[in-house]
Amino acid sequence: MIHVFIVNTAVCETAYAQKLRKALSEFQNLSYYVFSTRKPGHEKELVELLCRFFDNEELRFYCCGGSGTMRNMLEGIKDLSKAEVTMIPFGTSDFLKAFTDDYSHFRNLRAIIYGEVVYVDYIKSNLGIALNEISFGANTDSLKIGENIKNAGFGLKRTPYLISTIYASFLAPNRLFDISTDGYSTAGEKCTFSVFGNGAVMGGRFHIGLNDVVDDGYATFATVMAKTPFQRIGVLRASATEDRAYIKDCGYIGLSKKIKARRSNGASFFVDMDGEIFPTVELEAEIVRQGLKFVIPKRGV
Repeated sequence: MIHVFIVNTAVCETAYAQKLRKALSEFQNLSYYVFSTRKPGHEKELVELLCRFFDNEELRFYCCGGSGTMRNMLEGIKDLSKAEVTMIPFGTSDFLKAFTDDYSHFRNLRAIIYGEVVYVDYIKSNLGIALNEISFGANTDSLKIGENIKNAGFGLKRTPYLISTIYASFLAPNRLFDISTDGYSTAGEKCTFSVFGNGAVMGGRFHIGLNDVVDDGYATFATVMAKTPFQRIGVLRASATEDRAYIKDCGYIGLSKKIKARRSNGASFFVDMDGEIFPTVELEAEIVRQGLKFVIPKRGV
């Protein structure tokens, strides 16, 4: 087996790739490569190239980054049933919370190299792959604003996040959506935001999942119709404290395998897929049950 480490230089410490190579050199008979990204989305290009080059080899890809890095890496794997994947977390890595709240286990190089392979669900959509969640609405509109501010190059760090949070909480309009899942349907409903989550947590601390199971073939679908800014803040609080009854009072929450969504007027909207933002006029997504070989750390190493 060839072990491939994809290091996202935008989120990892500057010298991490060098330190990683030094640590890997101490493993005997380990075939490995370490690649550093040079631009946004570079993970996909690197993985596509490596899959073609090592077409007949067993590959394990290590995402050294966050949720977006993992999503981009998965996009480069043509057949997700063949390769093994895992994460050495930097930044937001919400999917791992289905296994542990202590990320240090996944940062233990020996534990993850000699780890256990488990089969987990992932989300397949008309916009690509997501591992943890897909969402749309006020939260995604605000993320796009924050992204635009960040890309403007003013040297601001926390400001884009602060502005986008204020926008989502107080200013972003509710929009009319037609949404259907295998358990819920609405047409022309004013929605604040909606989430189709394979994992249990999004945004680092907001609990969206009805359980922590990521191999049962179900996602948690939640849609919120908050009428006032105070209700929006209440939903954020409820998500952080796992008060699902409050979320249900403001909309709907349940289990689902598939989702279709579009703006009622046919206009385009933004979709957040594990932290990556995409424009679309329609979303179609479904859970692929146990379609991904995911490596979790070996305990006691």
